[in-house]
This record gives sequence, C-alpha cells and structure tokens, in this order.
Amino acid sequence: MDALAGLPPGLPQAPFLRELAADLWAAEGEVTAAWLGGSLARGDADEESDVDLRVAVSPDAFAEERLPAAAGRIAERAVVHLPFPWGEGTTLHHLLLDDGQVYDLLVQRADADPRPEARRVLFCRDPALAKKLAAGCEDPAPTAFPSANAAEVREILLSFWINQRKHVKALRRGLPLVAWEGEHRMSQDVLRLWFIAATGADCGPVGRLTIHTISPVVRAVQGAHGPAALALLGGPLGGEVEVVAGALALQGEVSRIGRRLAAALGFVYPDAAEATVRRVFREAFGETVSAGGAGNAHENPE
Repeated sequence: MDALAGLPPGLPQAPFLRELAADLWAAEGEVTAAWLGGSLARGDADEESDVDLRVAVSPDAFAEERLPAAAGRIAERAVVHLPFPWGEGTTLHHLLLDDGQVYDLLVQRADADPRPEARRVLFCRDPALAKKLAAGCEDPAPTAFPSANAAEVREILLSFWINQRKHVKALRRGLPLVAWEGEHRMSQDVLRLWFIAATGADCGPVGRLTIHTISPVVRAVQGAHGPAALALLGGPLGGEVEVVAGALALQGEVSRIGRRLAAALGFVYPDAAEATVRRVFREAFGETVSAGGAGNAHENPE
C-alpha cells in the first residue's frame, strides 16, 4: 500500500490501518477499491483524527447494515457500530474501536459514484471506478457563514433576556438542573454573539454545529478573547449562589457585546428587556446579587 507510506510519520492510526488495508486488498472477489478521505487524505491528520476509510465492494457483496467480510478485523475490535444509510448503495459505518480509535467506514457498491471529497487511493481494481476516483479529488468548499443580520442579532438578545427571566422561575421552583441547562443554552448565545462581533458573520445556533463547523467559530472567539472566554462560560455551577452569579456574568457580557453590536449593525438595543430582568433578579436574589456583583464570579473577556 504505497499510498499509506505518505501518511504523517508516527500516527497511532497507521499500524492498524495498514493491517486492515492488507485484508481489503486480499479480498479480490469482494473488494474492488479502497481509499481514504478526510484529514488522512488531505495530509493534515493528527493523533486525534478519525479514520475516514472508503471501500467499494462488488454489488452482490453489498449489505446495507453489514460490514464486508474483508473488514472482519475491524468488526472484531468495534465496541460501537452505528450504520447509517448514505444514499442508494452506500452506508456509512461509525465505529469506535477498543483502543479508542474512531473509524468512519463508508461502504458503497462499486457501481455507485464516489462522494466528492479529497481522496488518497489505496488501490482500485476497476478502471472505470479508478477514473472516477482520480477526478475532482478535493473536499467541497466549506459553506461560508452569512453576514450577520441586524434583525436576527436583536432576536438573539431578546431571547436571551426572556430566557434569563425563565432562569429565575427554574430556581424559585427548586429546579437547579433546569437552570443549569438554561445556563448552557445562554452560554451558546454568548459564543454566537462573540463570533458575530469578531467576524461580522453569523454561525447560527451553536447547538446545531458539528465539531468541524464549530472549530472555526471557537478559534475566532479564542483569538479575540483568549482564555477569558472559557473563564466566563465554563464556571462551576454547584448551587444557587453560583448559578445566579453565572447568570449575572452572562448578563453583563451580553449587555456589553449587545450594545456594541446594536451600534455596529444599526438596531435599537432592548434596554427595557434588560432593565426588567435585572430588576427581577434583584427582587428574587437580592443578597446574592449584592454579594456577587454584576459578574464578579467570572473574568470578563474584555
């Protein structure tokens, strides 16, 4: 497998991948081709990278939820196996191995078109498929985040202040875990607002992002705020005092960044919403608010 010789040296994924590739090569009647996608194909893999392995099998050997017989080595070591249909004649198998390696093993019929992506071909026995694999070997251009929209940013702010009011409800009803979940969601709002302020683009609801799509968001935020961003969003919430202090810290940051975005994007900041919620917090948690101040429990990013 000469293609594997070009992998970055010392990758912990490489030894088992070589064994598996040899098994696939030996299964001449079943396996038509094998190639790599993702970071291993691009050449920027590191020790935490998933193995994006693609296998084309003869049509009569394809089964929607079953791994090819030639992949028995990986089936034996898989502690998690989740197959997902990936279009007609194609299944993506998510696999966690007993050593912690993660494989995204895509198995397709040899007569199906390969998905567009960067490819490192390990072998191919079929000339027609080899021609398809050689064409357009690049990952699709990432979808750029759209420019921030004033109306949507204002809606984020309004939702934040409404949810802060619900925060009080959860705590007063003795439901601190509900308050914790609310804190998590509102922290995502802050992360989104930080990204908008840093780039002028809107990543959308953070909870919908994957590890790959959220990475550029976090890099932009870390570049703008450094470790102070984690200090604000990652504070401990072990009881009501800490939950309230965390909420106050978020309120202070949303007030600061929200006013900045309102001025930049040309919309009216919801002063009345903020004032109302802050008053409700003082009335509900007066002693805690007075003791904690407006976010002193967390370092402000700026």
